[in-house]
Amino acid sequence: MTTRIPPIDQTISFVRVGSLDRTREFYERTFGLQPAFARKDKVLILKVTDASFFGFVSGELPTSQPRIATMTLVSSDVDGWSQRLAQLGVETKGPPIFKPEFGIYILYVTDPDGHTVEVLEMRAPNWPHAAR
Repeated sequence: MTTRIPPIDQTISFVRVGSLDRTREFYERTFGLQPAFARKDKVLILKVTDASFFGFVSGELPTSQPRIATMTLVSSDVDGWSQRLAQLGVETKGPPIFKPEFGIYILYVTDPDGHTVEVLEMRAPNWPHAAR
């Protein structure tokens, strides 16, 4: 007997940050993300799409602790994002690059707490692209 798998309607990826205010300003200004939920000095959740969110919790970030969180924004216009980030003066880890082994065209950004934000276009033929 196979049991039914209940639906997953939305996703939230959480990371710890040093300042919720600084994080909110960076993601609003840089990527245009807007708050979906906040609890003062505790948590900030920004809406990426109707089904996906970035969540941030406040806390100390020891300088010796590596930042291992990565947030990925899938976009069909990575070059447009590269231009926008340059216009905003947001430093990237270089120009977008194509990684044929993964089928992705990708741009790397570091947020104010050292977390990596990837802006990438999925070019792999089997990727389930969102309806446009």
